[in-house]
Amino acid sequence: MQDRSTNNFASPAQRTRLRFGQYVLDLGLGSLLRDGQEIPLRPKTFAILRHLVENPNRLVSKDELFDAVWPNVTVTDDALVQSIGELRRALGDDGLNLIKTVPRRGYRFATAVTDDGPADRPPAAASAVSDAAESAAGQTARIPPGAPASRSSRIALFASLAIAFVLVGGVLLWTGEASRLAVDLGFAGRPTDAAIGVKPAIAVLPLADQSDDPARAYLADGMTQDIINALGRFSSLTVMSWNAVVPYKGKPASPDGIRDLGVGYLVEGSVRQTGERMRLTAQLVDTRTGRVLWSARFDEALTNLFALQDRITREITGALAIRVTDAEARRTFAKPTENLEAYDYVLRARPALQRPERTSLVEARALLLRAIELDSSYAAARAALGETYYSAVSMGWAESPTASLDQAEELAHKALALDDSNVRARIILSRVHVFYQRYDQAKAEIDRALAINPNDASGIAGRGNILMWLGQTDAAIEDLELAQRIDPDLVPMDRFALSLAYYLKGRYDSAIEQAELNLRRSAGANFSRIVLAAAYAQQNRTADVERVVSIVRRADPTFEPQEFGTKFLSSGNLEHLREGLSKAGLFAARPSTSN
Repeated sequence: MQDRSTNNFASPAQRTRLRFGQYVLDLGLGSLLRDGQEIPLRPKTFAILRHLVENPNRLVSKDELFDAVWPNVTVTDDALVQSIGELRRALGDDGLNLIKTVPRRGYRFATAVTDDGPADRPPAAASAVSDAAESAAGQTARIPPGAPASRSSRIALFASLAIAFVLVGGVLLWTGEASRLAVDLGFAGRPTDAAIGVKPAIAVLPLADQSDDPARAYLADGMTQDIINALGRFSSLTVMSWNAVVPYKGKPASPDGIRDLGVGYLVEGSVRQTGERMRLTAQLVDTRTGRVLWSARFDEALTNLFALQDRITREITGALAIRVTDAEARRTFAKPTENLEAYDYVLRARPALQRPERTSLVEARALLLRAIELDSSYAAARAALGETYYSAVSMGWAESPTASLDQAEELAHKALALDDSNVRARIILSRVHVFYQRYDQAKAEIDRALAINPNDASGIAGRGNILMWLGQTDAAIEDLELAQRIDPDLVPMDRFALSLAYYLKGRYDSAIEQAELNLRRSAGANFSRIVLAAAYAQQNRTADVERVVSIVRRADPTFEPQEFGTKFLSSGNLEHLREGLSKAGLFAARPSTSN
């Protein structure tokens, strides 16, 4: 590894203001400034920028960034890609020029950086904050990263931080330093909801399974997912998806974890099934103060499972004091099925839908058919079954795409006949309409889905897909990026759409990042290789083009370049795509015929 001692910077204790162009990275304040105005960044994103700025004009590998920003935490490439994208957007027109992607290796901060030295800062206030926080938090604040922590220790951590707020509050108000309090205590340095939107943002961490039978762990996951889905139906909340919180499964809630999620509120708890009874504990925490807003213990019969989920949802929304419309309440608290065994089969099928593989989809189909046999009126089971058929088509696994799409559409309609508020069924219908280029019908269905659950990442991404094919690329990127923020684990077709939208805007580095990420997560996403080849070709990266094109021809010898991209309504977008494919050697215009 390159010797970093060649960087001409002061020691960390003195190094507080680093300047590059019109920007200043103020390490003391934890802020990025442009011409004196602060640019809001999430804490992990700020940490990535800091590491890049402190190591200018050299390759910084992905592993190095993971070690610097997420020490002792296992995260996927999605987190890094999202943060780099956020940085580039924050830097505006300078973003792509300042942060260069080195394919398959890492990033390079491509500009000179100067050290402006320490900033003027009232030392007394900083000392007061540090001393008060250290005194209040005591040993709890020094738990080593990755060390195990019990539920009581997590509550102690929140409690100690709340005490720290009380101790230093007067000092901070007197000195005007209140905006830095949360950073000094380990939480985000600005309102975390701003990273997502103006609505309160909440994350429900996976309920810890404390049952004696590990084979039943999926029940705790299923309950977590259903609580997330229930909360997502409230238009006054932004709710992080299951895929956003699953990396924290089995880990203690820590300030770093909360900060990385970028939410204002956190739900955590545990569940234990003993015989025919379910014991569940849960608490709602304000992440900016550490204050427990609500906590409860439940001991219910398994037959009361749905009533228990409803009660938890009601009490959380009550504690947050959000506005709940009558329609939202009716949809949220409707009982999905009377048959717990059918519900169990649906829970077991869910993982295959969240990350589809050819064999797992077949297995999921069998589970869902069994659920429908047990309860023929179970709308969610029919919608999920329809999704297995659509997923098979989108991934190129269906022997007869038309027949599979017909089945997906029929099952979605049957689900809606049973429950017209089923979001998944409406999203499936929308995607089938997109396949046949029925964009008005597709948008109508996706709008209905998002009216029911405005936080559904698949619905938001589905709208982004439609907008991209319609030629509204900027709006498409906005929706697809929002979907990725709520759900970092986008399905392959949605990540493909984001990559293609970036390509259309000439953001080839971003297009390449998303396409490569898609292929790492799903090797069968061959459609992403097409975009990858076109983007490489636009950057004149001949060796990369040859490598990818060779794989395309081996993996999909029937690839028809004349058809690829024909869903675009904008002829300019189609021409732009074909230009890249032509440069890559994947497209040749058909010769005109004349009599």
